[in-house]
Amino acid sequence: MSTSDGRVLSTTRIVDNGSDRRRWNLALMGDGYTEAELGAYHTHCRDFVDHLLSTPPFDLMSGAINVFRIDVASRESGADEPAACGGSGARPRTFFDASFCGFGTQRLLVVKQETALRTARRQVPRNHVGMVIVNSTVYGGSGGGVAVFSVAEHAFEIGIHEMGHTFFKLADEYSTLAGCDSGETGHDTYGGGEPREVNATKEKNPARVKWRNVITPGTAIPTTRNADCRRCDPQPSPVPPGTVGLFEGSRYFHCGLFRPEFDCKMRTLGKPFCAVCRNEIIRQLNRFRA
Repeated sequence: MSTSDGRVLSTTRIVDNGSDRRRWNLALMGDGYTEAELGAYHTHCRDFVDHLLSTPPFDLMSGAINVFRIDVASRESGADEPAACGGSGARPRTFFDASFCGFGTQRLLVVKQETALRTARRQVPRNHVGMVIVNSTVYGGSGGGVAVFSVAEHAFEIGIHEMGHTFFKLADEYSTLAGCDSGETGHDTYGGGEPREVNATKEKNPARVKWRNVITPGTAIPTTRNADCRRCDPQPSPVPPGTVGLFEGSRYFHCGLFRPEFDCKMRTLGKPFCAVCRNEIIRQLNRFRA
């Protein structure tokens, strides 16, 4: 369950848009792939990169991006599936020790962050973000120092969402931590300071909202309010998709925090990034386009 359970074999540049000094460098790593399974890992990397570079706004910024594939062979396949979270109890020997049930949540797939960060730095010294693809068809992922995702159906969307946290510092825009039907407590109404993330705010004055310059003209501010802060807001969007306003429920709170659009990839996988998130991604990648 450590680096003694695998080894780093090689690093290959699979998207080349110029000098590492002038581009945004993404390092992909695999966990739970045996040496015999590295062909599948190569396919997963290529498929993820294709998905990423066809996703707005990365499609517009693709010339700013280099991608490196780090081949890591584990002794055994898969990831830990603790029985405590309803898993199989499997504990394969893998290099990054990938495991579901992070912090007691079954879908939270985690790895040893320091090992992943150290590997990315050694293999791609100028890397800006590292991502670990885990050889499991169980749905899961996480953010943090590196982004982690499995190869379950729709898992590439998890990877892009988690990248939103790891490098672009975007907030989750959903209004619950454990799930709307979980009965969780402590997430009714936010009472802290103004969030640092560009896509979450407690501000209700339209003249002071972070994204005031992109609010759709004529949109009510706030655009939605949650009538019952004990639970997630069930109301549908009162405005067309793509409308930028102030929608209550964000960053794990039912009330007191607002998001820019009714839906966004930082709220629902498979949806486009909202305008505020797209603009932030473009802003950060623009410096790598010269």
